[in-house]
Amino acid sequence: MEHDLILSRAICELYQHPVIGENLVFRGGTALHKLFFAQGGRFSEDLDFVQIHAKPIGDTVSIIRECLDPWLGKPNWKQKQGRFTMYYRFETESKPVVARKVKIEINTREHFNVLPLVRKKYSVENTWFTGTANVLTYSLEELMGTKLRALYQRKKGRDLYDYWYVKKHHSLSGAAVIKIFQQYMTHGNQSASRAEYEKNIFFKQMDGVFTNDIMPLLAAPFLSEYDMHEAFQMVMNDFASQLPGDAWKGNGE
Repeated sequence: MEHDLILSRAICELYQHPVIGENLVFRGGTALHKLFFAQGGRFSEDLDFVQIHAKPIGDTVSIIRECLDPWLGKPNWKQKQGRFTMYYRFETESKPVVARKVKIEINTREHFNVLPLVRKKYSVENTWFTGTANVLTYSLEELMGTKLRALYQRKKGRDLYDYWYVKKHHSLSGAAVIKIFQQYMTHGNQSASRAEYEKNIFFKQMDGVFTNDIMPLLAAPFLSEYDMHEAFQMVMNDFASQLPGDAWKGNGE
């Protein structure tokens, strides 16, 4: 809970600064659960952003540090092609004291969006911090299109959960999500046919690293509600089956 409050404060502190609001778009699971649902469906671990304009990231990083260093300390950082990552480390105030970290990752390559960006009002109110900010993010369909790309490209069960949670609690334009997924794949010089996506998801059902990823992030009410088998079927039936190409023929292929 303490880690979650730190993320909430960081979102407010950052987007209260005009430079951040004009240069970084908030996306990923944390953006999804913090901005679109009154009660977030799971705990979050990091903050993911996309740089809007193609330019050096140094000035934006300086503003991030101006907003966060006074109460989180000095971060470690690393820069790779297309990505800048910062790590803030802290110790929890509640006992037992645990060393934790906040990861802030900025995609500095993907200056791209399909639908118009949106601003969502985000507020935090508790005894430790109170604040409000207008946060720049993507439409829900675009967040889900990139989430389904992440589900295909990496082994994190939280991506499957996020898709299931949104489908359970929100109406989506399935056609728009598919179009957005395909445009992002094309933008990254990648592709995924129906058979390729179905095969990918089929084998993730048997991957312990994938299926166990989400468990530490779910509080008791959500843990009992989540049906992973239903989530797999939902992705297969509602999304993968609508991609171009023939269906995957199974283990023999």
